[in-house]
Amino acid sequence: MRVISSQNESTATDLAEFSEFHLQVGEGRHETNLALGPDGIKLPKNMLIENPVEELSEDREVEDIRPGAIPRGLTRMVDEIYADINNPEIANDEYFANRTILTTTNAVGQHINEAMAQRLEGVSQEHLSTDAV
Repeated sequence: MRVISSQNESTATDLAEFSEFHLQVGEGRHETNLALGPDGIKLPKNMLIENPVEELSEDREVEDIRPGAIPRGLTRMVDEIYADINNPEIANDEYFANRTILTTTNAVGQHINEAMAQRLEGVSQEHLSTDAV
């Protein structure tokens, strides 16, 4: 776990609220939403990336929330979080260390990695590895 300190009072308040939310979720104290399943929760609006109405399908089910589902807004999410991925002056180690997309399964993580790789400029290279000594 990392300890994060804040530079000013405004960000200190935001950081405290963010930390408290994560503690509530981790300790099972955050209110559940049975419409999303027995362990489903609603995230605060400030943690969401908008899903414009014109991009929603007509059947507006909660299909994107079920385990293993890939969000319809994956492209928008990656673009929002990693907007400057191809800017060498901005996309340094710290840039990537301060951004994370959490997933419920490795399969979803792999799908996001593929979406990220498509955005990278330049020639791709594949590196092979082994776990033998």
